[in-house]
Amino acid sequence: MKISILDCTLRDGGYINNFRFGVNNVRDIKEKLSEANVEIIECGFLQSNKNDPDSTLYGSVEQIKLPQSSTHERMYVVMVAYGEITADEIAPYQEGYVNGIRLTFHNNEWDETKKLAQNLMEKGYKVFIQPIGTLSYTDEELLVLIKEVNKLGPFAFYLVDTLGSMYKNDLLRMFFLVEHNLQKDICLGFHSHNNMQLSFANSMMLMELHTDRHIIIDSSVFGMGRGAGNLNTELITHYINTNIDKKYNLIPLLELIDDIVLPIYKYLPWGFSEPYYLSAIMGVHPSHASYLIDKQSVGMSKIAEMLNKLPQESKHLFIKQDIDSVYRAEMSHNIEDSATITELTAKVKDKKILVIAPGSSIKTHQALIEEYIKSTNAFVISLNFAPETIMPNLIFVSNRKRFDQLKQSILPTAVTSNININGTSGVYVVDYDSLLKEGSDSSGIMILRFLIRLGVKSVALAGYDGFTGGADHYSKVLDSYLSVETINALNESMSRQLDEVKRNIEIKFITPSRYDS
Repeated sequence: MKISILDCTLRDGGYINNFRFGVNNVRDIKEKLSEANVEIIECGFLQSNKNDPDSTLYGSVEQIKLPQSSTHERMYVVMVAYGEITADEIAPYQEGYVNGIRLTFHNNEWDETKKLAQNLMEKGYKVFIQPIGTLSYTDEELLVLIKEVNKLGPFAFYLVDTLGSMYKNDLLRMFFLVEHNLQKDICLGFHSHNNMQLSFANSMMLMELHTDRHIIIDSSVFGMGRGAGNLNTELITHYINTNIDKKYNLIPLLELIDDIVLPIYKYLPWGFSEPYYLSAIMGVHPSHASYLIDKQSVGMSKIAEMLNKLPQESKHLFIKQDIDSVYRAEMSHNIEDSATITELTAKVKDKKILVIAPGSSIKTHQALIEEYIKSTNAFVISLNFAPETIMPNLIFVSNRKRFDQLKQSILPTAVTSNININGTSGVYVVDYDSLLKEGSDSSGIMILRFLIRLGVKSVALAGYDGFTGGADHYSKVLDSYLSVETINALNESMSRQLDEVKRNIEIKFITPSRYDS
């Protein structure tokens, strides 16, 4: 058995930092992987109209710089996800540039992917065929695909554990199905995700099987990758050194971890996580669970219920509108709340209103907030939390998780109707659906729409700091650690919705906010 390691740090790891490693780090990662004798080095993605030297998203193969000293010793590859770049945008292979292209596709995209694969092979590239979510294929579907792959004759065919849900028996079944039917000169690759912490165990098991076929194992330095991450390059290379063939130099990998990867990890961590574990055991695409987790509004038991309600055809694909539809149906509880609105309208009439969100600025600017309350005799509404040093007149809660933390509070509380108050007395219940627009259920926007319903014409805001990732809140209990992609999307959505709300209510920020334009 010939075994090669394909390191995908610059590609799969790029999901962590939005693919922005920096031009010097991109160069150093390639050089250190080459020094470590890693046989195949993945450089990133090919996508239309990309041209940023600090990123590993490339618009052409000519943009990808390789260590010239190692181009004859290593294979350098790049990934193409079906539909993200056309064949015409990929120049024929030239010596000194990447010589392998990995094609990833869903089952229904194979016919067009096959044409692209043929085109790239004619241009001189070694092509890797990588069906997303191979475990979702029936044996019959997989055999049909293998038969067509044999006709194509690519460099490699992959088993891709997209959901990180393969146990030993799953991998063995698929391996022998492929081993007995795939042409012997086609390499067999294995790409796993570590959702159930099985990447290392499955890879070791695969290398213990008796075959004359060339096996390729994908990994990344320190397991860098979205969510639970991938197989660790430093672990699998050490295992091969110890048990099969001493051929890798581990020191450059450790230097990579220390110099480049750990600084990223400290700011944007990855590893075992509830949503990715839950996705794996339920056999659904992890982005569905991440989407619900990022809502920060329901607990894990409710998330599991919603994942079970996904249409079967969209469980293995992330279709945002499908999971959003399930979420909306679960959260929506239309009620008649005119009595509540009338009573609360009377309480805030002719008063200055201050909404306090749980941003960390309410600590750093506490004196400013207290002075504002004193000078205006403001009616204070806190959002999803009870401040420690400021007594609100009302707590507004639209988040089930936060209500569970607050339900023992003796302060007047208004909750949206998606929350089951379980007989809690003295709580105002507001129609949840009336506070939604374009599907958004951001608490910071819903409270403003709530105030508009109460006839409020102007409001002061404190603690609307904006998302940065990590310690955004005045209390660590409220912190949530989100990806760069999620943070950017949340901030963009919040800014857009605040602009829309300002048409109906005047807003004044009294603490620093990234939304204060």
